[in-house]
Amino acid sequence: MPGARLAPLSILATAVGEVSKDRPVYVICASGNRSQWGAERLAAVGADAVSVAGGTNGWARTGRPLVTGPAPGAA
Repeated sequence: MPGARLAPLSILATAVGEVSKDRPVYVICASGNRSQWGAERLAAVGADAVSVAGGTNGWARTGRPLVTGPAPGAA
């Protein structure tokens, strides 16, 4: 997704402080299962977090834009 920030579940607890609480945060993974878990954890700390139904695969199937390549900051 254009503008997405990479935050694997393994570091979600440390990234919580960077999550906006002033606007909705859309959480996405490949299928939607992990993003649901992540959105629930973010909501528990006050974020307006929403899991993207169907994940990246569902996003792509609807024709929405995708950006490919290494994530910013990835080695």
